[in-house]
Amino acid sequence: MSIFAFIPAASHQRRSDGIGFILAEGADEAAARSAAQALVGGPSIAGFIGVLIGAGVPAVAVQGLPVGARSQRIWPLLTRGGGYLDA
Repeated sequence: MSIFAFIPAASHQRRSDGIGFILAEGADEAAARSAAQALVGGPSIAGFIGVLIGAGVPAVAVQGLPVGARSQRIWPLLTRGGGYLDA
């Protein structure tokens, strides 16, 4: 399984809900993209590029807290608006 980060390919492809960085695992990019889309629901991430996370990928920071699905216990559960992700 591989881990991919998904980010908007251009500023006009940003989501209206403010989600701009999604991390997901899958057998390939398509499977990870499907898992990422299922997690955030709402607007499509078709305009997001996938970045394979592995050796040689530079460090990155994301402003704000990560938010995970209700079914997990690693990441915070509530969005900035106090709700849950669609998943």
